[in-house]
Amino acid sequence: VLKQLFALPNISYLMKKLFTTIAALLIASIGVAETTETQNVNDGKDLNYWAKELASRVKVRGYAQAGYTATLPEEGEKKNTFDMKRVVLMVGAEITPEFYAFFMHEFKLKDMQEYYLEYRPSKAFNLRFGQSKIEYTMENPMSPCVLESIGPMAQGVFWLCGYDPLIGNPAGRDMGLMVYGDLFNNKLGYVLEVVNGGQTNASDRDNRKNVIGKLEFKPMPNLRLSVSGQIGYGTAVADSKYNLTVREGEIYRQNRYAAGAEWKSKATGNDFHKNRCAMVRTEVLGGKDGGCKSFGAYVSSSIPLYKGLDLVWMADYMNYNTDMGLKKTNLMAGLQYWIFKKCRLQAQYTYSARSTAMKALEGANQSIIQTQIQVAF
Repeated sequence: VLKQLFALPNISYLMKKLFTTIAALLIASIGVAETTETQNVNDGKDLNYWAKELASRVKVRGYAQAGYTATLPEEGEKKNTFDMKRVVLMVGAEITPEFYAFFMHEFKLKDMQEYYLEYRPSKAFNLRFGQSKIEYTMENPMSPCVLESIGPMAQGVFWLCGYDPLIGNPAGRDMGLMVYGDLFNNKLGYVLEVVNGGQTNASDRDNRKNVIGKLEFKPMPNLRLSVSGQIGYGTAVADSKYNLTVREGEIYRQNRYAAGAEWKSKATGNDFHKNRCAMVRTEVLGGKDGGCKSFGAYVSSSIPLYKGLDLVWMADYMNYNTDMGLKKTNLMAGLQYWIFKKCRLQAQYTYSARSTAMKALEGANQSIIQTQIQVAF
C-alpha cells in the first residue's frame, strides 16, 4: 500500500493526510479509554477542540536540497550537472506525553528511511524501537540541514556508517532497539543500541546483531565531548575494491571507534538565520572490516561574517585501507547565506588529493565546485 501511495502525484499532501489521520486515530483512542468523568467533560467540545489537539501533537517538517556540481579532474573527463540531493518529509506524533512516533520519507530515493516508536518516561531513560540513524560518531546523527559541507558528511563518517560497498547502506541507518538518556543535569548523555548491522528496510542476513554505544559529556552548554563505537558482524552484499579480505556473501567482523569534540560560541537553537555562532567540530575515527583497517579524521567549522553570511571550511582525511595506502584528503572552503531559519544558499570549492594507490582506483586529483539551495520548514 505504501509503495502504491508513494507513486501517486501530490505525494507530500497525501503523506501528510496519512500520518495525521493515523495520529488522530491514536489520539482519539486515548480519549475513548479515559474515565467516564473525563468523557463527560469532553462531550461538549466540538471539532475545534480536536483540531487544536491534533495540531499540538502532530508536527510535520521537511526540507529539500538541490544544486549544481562540477567535477574537474586533473586528468580525464570533466563533468557537470544540476542535481537534486534530497527531498525529505518528516512527521512526528506525540501520542501521549510518554509515547512518540516518527516517520521520515525520502522522495528522491523513494524510500521510507526512518520509522520508530519511542517510550519516554524520563530524561534519564528512553526506549526507541524501529529504524533510525545509528549513533556512531557525532556527525552521522546530524541532519544535512545543519552540516556545513554540501557533501554533506566527512568521508570517514559516510564510509564507516554504511557507504562501504560491503555494507551497501549509504543512509547510515539501521533497524533495532535503542536505549538513551541524559544524566547529571544533562551533562552526560548515553546511547546503547542493538541493530541488525545491514541495509535499511531489510531483515538481518546473518542473524547476528551489532552493538553501538556512545557517551557525550558537556562540561559547559556550548562544548560537547564524544566517544562512540560499534562491535558486531556484517554480511557482504558485494565485493569491494577497497577491501580484498572479504568477498560477497561472506560474514565478517565489523568494528568501529570514534572520538571527537564540538565547540560553539553560543547555543544556536533552531533558528540559524537569527541566532548564528562560530562552530568547530572535529573527530578521529576508524574501523576494522574483516582484515582491513581504516582510519580517518576531520575538522569542520563555520564562522559568521556579516548578518546571514558564514564562512565554512573543512579538512577531511581518510585512509580507506591502511595496508594498501588508499588515502584521500579533501580540503573545502565556501560561503553559506541563511535566508530564513533553516533555509540557505551555499557555494563551495573542494580540492581532493589522492595517494598513488587511490589514484589507481578513483583517478587523478580533482577539483569540485558545488552550489546548493536548501529550503526547510
